[in-house]
Amino acid sequence: MIDISRELQVALSTGKVILGYRESIKAVMDGSAKLVILASNAPVEVANNVQYYAKITNIPIYVFQGSSWDLGAAVRKPFKISTIAIIDPGESNILALASQRGG
Repeated sequence: MIDISRELQVALSTGKVILGYRESIKAVMDGSAKLVILASNAPVEVANNVQYYAKITNIPIYVFQGSSWDLGAAVRKPFKISTIAIIDPGESNILALASQRGG
């Protein structure tokens, strides 16, 4: 089982990670994202847009089983985060989440 918080921390420090919906959707649309992590309580419009563009560009989505506050806490930020795009996983094993659908 993957420790998502730990793998996110490793990806943040050794790779390239984009936090937030607007920048994440740009990364999905230009194909640079390798994985999108979506908070389970992301607003419907945000979730629908991410799912639509990710499907077109064939980028996997992992639904984080926690709120946007929990996702923010997982990356040690004191605010809500609905969407995270992994551009470069660095030394993390975060892309293994691509084969899972939330958990």
